[in-house]
Amino acid sequence: MNRRTVLIAAAGATAAAALPAFADAAEASVAVFEAEEPAARAFVQGRRPALAVGGDRVRFARMLFGEQRPKKVVAMTRYADYLILAEAAREDGYRTDIVSQAHSLFAWTAERAM
Repeated sequence: MNRRTVLIAAAGATAAAALPAFADAAEASVAVFEAEEPAARAFVQGRRPALAVGGDRVRFARMLFGEQRPKKVVAMTRYADYLILAEAAREDGYRTDIVSQAHSLFAWTAERAM
């Protein structure tokens, strides 16, 4: 583990601490993360269910927000994936907010509108 990896993981832990949303209704929330990024893996460590972003991002987003419809999604993704996933979330009636940015990763939430 090099210095950069440690710093990124620490930034991910800081972002996770900034998201009290994980404490609410664990069954109603889903964690989404970039599997290739150490900080994102640290962000979702111990959080279930956790989904790694993969494959076609649009299909992934439709499955997550259109079919599964969790009450809340907490995520740490790259900005490009945030743009795709957040747009799909808004189309399905979710409100999205960026919580923090660490290097190329963004911690964000999507909450279903009541």
